[in-house]
Amino acid sequence: MKIYMFILYVLAISTMTGCSSSWLDIKPDQSLVVPKSVVDYQAWLDNTSKFNNSSSFGNMEVSADNLYVPDATFNGLSSAAARNMYTWAKGNDDFYEGEGSASWSDAYDKLLQVNVIIEGIDKVERASDPTGWDNIKGSALFYRAFYHYALLAEFCGAYDEADPLGIPLRSTANVNDKMQRSSLKQSYEYVLSDLDAATKLLPLVPANKLRPSRLAAWAMLSRIYLAMSNYTAALQHAQLCLGINDQLLDYNSLNATANFPFDRFNKEVIFSAYIANPAILSQNNHVIDSTLYSSYGADDLRKQLFFRVNAGLPRFKGGYFGVANCFIGLADDEVHLNATECLLRTGQLEDAENLFNKLLATRWKTGKYALVDFNDQAAALKIVLEERRKSLLFRCLRLSDIKRLNKYTDQKVTMRRKLNGNEIVLSPNDPKYVLPIPQKELLLNPMTQNPR
Repeated sequence: MKIYMFILYVLAISTMTGCSSSWLDIKPDQSLVVPKSVVDYQAWLDNTSKFNNSSSFGNMEVSADNLYVPDATFNGLSSAAARNMYTWAKGNDDFYEGEGSASWSDAYDKLLQVNVIIEGIDKVERASDPTGWDNIKGSALFYRAFYHYALLAEFCGAYDEADPLGIPLRSTANVNDKMQRSSLKQSYEYVLSDLDAATKLLPLVPANKLRPSRLAAWAMLSRIYLAMSNYTAALQHAQLCLGINDQLLDYNSLNATANFPFDRFNKEVIFSAYIANPAILSQNNHVIDSTLYSSYGADDLRKQLFFRVNAGLPRFKGGYFGVANCFIGLADDEVHLNATECLLRTGQLEDAENLFNKLLATRWKTGKYALVDFNDQAAALKIVLEERRKSLLFRCLRLSDIKRLNKYTDQKVTMRRKLNGNEIVLSPNDPKYVLPIPQKELLLNPMTQNPR
């Protein structure tokens, strides 16, 4: 029972909201009994309600352009933070009033636990169980990268080597290490280093899809390198993943009338994780963007599988997590789309065409999909980016895509909201694409705030 008592203690301190500590300063009492064996640490990592369930990421879906909120619903929202995120408010000391920044605190809570695990497993003799030891160390490194990247995606701009505003990197459980924002380049390098190290330790395929694996690390590396607009590296890691695990669901085999058509551990899923949906993402509050919804063809099975129409309005009914919660894990469809875009951007049009048609043929009714030809790079990129949005909506990836497209490509996106008779416009590269750091954190651990 010692391991579970220790976990409960860490969980308790991770919910502290007192004025004496910032989320970067919380640390367990080292005098407590800690886990001491490979079995103990694996039991900790298998706490899926902690490591596979997150309050991070959701703000990115709320702030993106896949949905809108009707006026009456918006006006009835009790959360000031939700209203501010949805309207891209300029930001002030009470931006998060009413709920605080769950995404910031949740990520650093997880990073605390991960670092305790890393420091602890390093004190366990590897020879006692080399395979188990490697899996624990590799899994902890994967989670440290996964949640550091969640912070980068939400609280930083598009990747830029010259940008000084990265994130505070939590590399130890020692609060005496005073944390300040690293540069964006340093932050990304740290995340990539953890994932590279994880690939040398993790098994190729996990014991179950709630655990990280080498495939998951490669898929995550592909996601991050694409966010950095490093198409060569993103393609390399996507191909490593697809070379071992190229599996696609035939959407014709799914029941479109089911409340939740997708199995949580379907064959496309590489690593399963999800978020506790913020209020705006509930089926009663959001409506799918009308232009996006109408872009699905009549024989495109995604239109029936992803959405339900309620009172004449389309709502997202659920994706690869199996229920309405947003899936934030890693899956083969994303890896296919990463590889397709990178093949196009590196001039490999025929290979991109073949990979793209292979994916899309499984999304349409049998015999109804018309193969596309990629004879023109610019036209092909437009098609692929549209299909990326249509396939990966409510994965909390859209805002990151918009940031990189606006900064480095001519496929720029201007987002608009119509609310209470007014139009709100977010132009490409507006600083309000980046959420502010919670004011409480700045008061207790001073650092540069994001410009809004």
